[in-house]
Amino acid sequence: MNVFEIRSEARLERAANACLVRLDWCQVPASKFMLGSHESPDEQPLVEVELSHFRISRTPITNAIFSEFLAAGGYDRSEYWHPLGWKLRQELPSKEPNYYRDPAWCGPDVPVTGVSYWEAEAFARWLGVELPSEAQWEYAAKGPASRRYPWGDAEPSLELATFSPECQPIERRGTSVFEHPGNISPFGCLDMVGNLAEWCRDNARPNYSNQPAGLDPVYLTSDSAARIVRGGSGLHDASYLRCTSRDYYVPELR
Repeated sequence: MNVFEIRSEARLERAANACLVRLDWCQVPASKFMLGSHESPDEQPLVEVELSHFRISRTPITNAIFSEFLAAGGYDRSEYWHPLGWKLRQELPSKEPNYYRDPAWCGPDVPVTGVSYWEAEAFARWLGVELPSEAQWEYAAKGPASRRYPWGDAEPSLELATFSPECQPIERRGTSVFEHPGNISPFGCLDMVGNLAEWCRDNARPNYSNQPAGLDPVYLTSDSAARIVRGGSGLHDASYLRCTSRDYYVPELR
């Protein structure tokens, strides 16, 4: 997951404050841009979106950062959780992400994986930030020149990102968010595509025909409905690495 700018002036806990200071941020200026592409029906029609200035974490949230949420008792603090998420939390067999102790996925600089939307949201609330909207994520990835991939228009390679050519994984493992320095967006974000899918706040929809109007739009229909994910993963093929590519999962999926 990526997280984006502070939205609340409420006092943060000391542990969350310390964690927030250690996060590196990329500044994304206010802009109007065209959301979507002509490459897939679910990315159409192209629509103009206006965003306020925001900042987004330079890398996906790593196991090292997420571990501070665990150490602060985040899985025992209902105030950080949506009621549906807290219900899921009570049903979980352990108070930590899936794969958290799996050597293939638990490196300190590897993105935290095996977290539901509700776990990602609870972490963000503890930190005093939010998950990005679909529009914020896409603009942070492609920038004002509408790059096809965060690094530009060059086709993906395993030197640029962790993905599965033809959906055949080379190795089922996570990689450090710093392993592919060429996988960088126009605003300096690293590892936005490949490696893991990233939750966005928007509910899923088949296309942009009913795009919400106004500044900083977020498409919301139901708390229990599927949520958009972006960026592909280490198990997806190269087509999912495009900045405009979309997918979705039910919020309880880990």
